[in-house]
Parts: sequence; C-alpha cells; structure tokens
Amino acid sequence: MKKLYTFIVASLLCMSTFAQSPEMMSYQAVVRDAADNLVASSPVGMQISILQGSPSGTASYVETHTPTSNQNGLVSIEIGNGTSVSGDFSTIDWANGPYFIKTETDPTGGTSYTITGISQLLSVPYALYAKNTAAWQTNNDTTYTLNTVGVGVNSPAANFHLQNGGFSDLLIESTGSVEDASVWLKNPSKTWRLHGDQNDDNKFKIGLWTDYSEIGGLVDLQYAMTIDTLGNVGIGTATPQSKLHIDNGFLSFTGAGSTQGIVSNIAPFGTLKFYCGPYTGNASNGYFFRESTVLGDVTSYNDLVRIAPHSTDVVRVGIGIMGAQRNLHVKDVMRLEPRATVPSSAAEGDIYMDSTTHKLMVYDGTIWQACW
Repeated sequence: MKKLYTFIVASLLCMSTFAQSPEMMSYQAVVRDAADNLVASSPVGMQISILQGSPSGTASYVETHTPTSNQNGLVSIEIGNGTSVSGDFSTIDWANGPYFIKTETDPTGGTSYTITGISQLLSVPYALYAKNTAAWQTNNDTTYTLNTVGVGVNSPAANFHLQNGGFSDLLIESTGSVEDASVWLKNPSKTWRLHGDQNDDNKFKIGLWTDYSEIGGLVDLQYAMTIDTLGNVGIGTATPQSKLHIDNGFLSFTGAGSTQGIVSNIAPFGTLKFYCGPYTGNASNGYFFRESTVLGDVTSYNDLVRIAPHSTDVVRVGIGIMGAQRNLHVKDVMRLEPRATVPSSAAEGDIYMDSTTHKLMVYDGTIWQACW
C-alpha cells in the first residue's frame, strides 16, 4: 500500500508582486509506496477539501489536482488554484473557523483516492482574511495595518473613519489611578497633547511637546489651554480664575455690530466692555470702552472712551461722553500734568502746563507763548 507524507501544510504563498495577496496556499507532500519507496516522477491524483468546524465538518470548498512528483517523490500544489468541484475559495470566511484540510490521493494519477489525511489549519491561513499583504499584521504583541480603517463604514474617507446612524463615540480610557487618557497629534518636529490630568483635579489640558513621549519628550508650551471642572478656561495659565483667563498676553478679536464685543470683570471698576461696530450714520456706533453696572445694560452706562466716525472723513473721540461734538471731546475736566522742562522738538500747536510759571504754554512755531 502506498503512503503519503505531508511535511508542509498551509503556508502562505508569497509569489505575487501586487498589493493584493493571492487567494492560495501552498501544499507539499511526499508519496511513498508500501515498501517505503518513493513514487518518483509520476502523475498523482489529489482532491483537496476545506472542512469547517471539525475533521468531519461540512466542506466549504473542494478542488482537484493532478501534479507530477519530482525525482524525490515530492508533489507541490497551490490550494485555491486547482479545478473547482464545489464552493469558492476566495469567499471562505477564515475568521469563522476552525478549518481543517482533507487530502485524498490516488498514487496512479486517477480519481480512485485511496490515501486520506486530515490536518487542522492553524493561524497562518487566516492572513487571507485581510485579503492583501499590507492589511492587518502582527509583530510580537503589536497588531497594525498600513491601510485605512472604517468602523461602521465600508469606504473610509480617512485613515480612521468612525460612522454611526446615531451618536458616533470614540472612547479612550485609562484605568489607572494616576495615568491619563491622552490624544497625541504628532508632526515631525512638534506634538500637541490633549488629556485629562488626574494629578491636577482632572483639568482638561492642551499642551505642545517636542514629541509624543511623556517620559522622553519636553514640554514646549505646557499651558496652551486649560479647562477646569468648573468650566473656567485658562490660556497660558493652569489655574484659570474666571470663565476666560488670559495670562501675560493680549486678546484680539474681529467683530461687527454694536452688540458684539468682549466682556470682562475688572474690579473695582465694575464691568468693562469693549465693542467694535461699523459706522451706520448713528453716533453710538464705532469703537468704545464702556463701564456698565449690569451686564448687557444698554440704558445705564458710562462710556469711558468712544472713537466713532462723525462723517466719511472725520473721526471724533469722546472721553466720558457718548456723542462727541469735536474731534476730541472731554466731558468734565481735562488735566495736563505740569512739567518743569520745555518739550524737545516742539511743533506749532503743542501745548503743556509749566510747573514753574503755572501757566499753559503754546508753541507758535517759533517760541513758546504763555496763554495769559
């Protein structure tokens, strides 16, 4: 009686230079007769079945081959590339295993299969589940892919695309008592980090790092933005004291309309508003600082400084008054701080208060003249 010795089963065939992996597995076996002599340089008939679930399970795919053994009695075939009897090799759901390979052999090259063997397919063939060589790969304990990943979407528009008919949630969880859940946005030279800091009252922080390593990286901008659990936002500070706290910096904005502006509490002066609005023929428009006893109050207020267009070519400044009547209109008293020395580089029209003569001095273009 002739014998079949299988020594390589279900190793992936890596012959293609294309991106997509071939839907095949290589299979090799040595055929010997009852006297243990090699069946060399002879045709051999083979039938291959892929069984699902158990050694006696349903055949998901069946094919036949008629290879010729070499001088050492070795036959080589490509499972998935034979003559199909039933099923489709490319549609086998390798994740829905286990799977077993059943080989039936006719040493005479026909279809009277007298030698049967069954072996379980282990982990290697399941790489076909990913369908191409650049898909999910495992390196030690790390699994990765060089392709796009879609969750809930079969045509991802980004490297990672999450889609759901209702809420689409991405959960990044840290189960440690001091370790933080973080998101790192890495560029070649700088990395932004977003995280909830358990060591600082669970404040949400955005900072700039030299890289994404919390151990080896350096913080370039530690307090780019901080939001505490009360909803206070700090820019440049880790301890915001108000709903918006900017430390050691300036606030710039662009707006239109007298209802737009920036509000801040500046003790002990009450509520200070800065507005920016276009000129629409109303003297109340323009740029102004306003002190108001009630936030949003439009009837009881004092304009600290107002700069408003009076016409197409005249801009008037009012200090302490809403409707300036001159290019500079000061309500109540204007004071010039007295000085003992004459201003240098004087020009006609310059005015100062002389602390020695106690007189108001005006430069007429040639000399300084006392006003009385």
